Amino acid sequence: MRLSLLPLGVSLLAAQVLADGASILAAMSTISNATVALNDTLNSFPSSALLAIGDIGPLLVDSVTLLDDINSGVKVAQDSANLTLAETIQVAQATISLRSVVSSTLANLITVKPRFDQLVVVSPVILVNLKLEKDATDRFGKAVVSKVPAAFQGTAVTLLAPIDAAFNSTIAIYS
Repeated sequence: MRLSLLPLGVSLLAAQVLADGASILAAMSTISNATVALNDTLNSFPSSALLAIGDIGPLLVDSVTLLDDINSGVKVAQDSANLTLAETIQVAQATISLRSVVSSTLANLITVKPRFDQLVVVSPVILVNLKLEKDATDRFGKAVVSKVPAAFQGTAVTLLAPIDAAFNSTIAIYS
């Protein structure tokens, strides 16, 4: 009798190790919150003509936090089980919301670029961070799409396309 319970225990343990749709949604929420924090920092960036290198500290902290959160999300998505239809719908809705936050933040990065250009080192650092964040975002998107039922993967890719386009535009302006 005890041996017959062993497979049940192993399957329960495996189920707890694998992430699920809720884990992916939590990762997306964390990424969204970090993106909002970065956007808030951009919105409060000093507009004075005399900027100091210390003015970019909060921006760099928020950017590194965001990159770390995206990379953590990649791991969560890669470790996740395939999504159910209900989870796929929830992830699609979260993607649309995240897409809006990311697009707004990237648009604000374009707006503040003239201020960053006052300090010679800032725009190149922003460019490096943008490229790293885009790469991590692409890996996160790919990992999530791979968990979506095959019939909806094309739609999932379409939902991500505006994020990719916004990154590409912003990177082009910073290049």
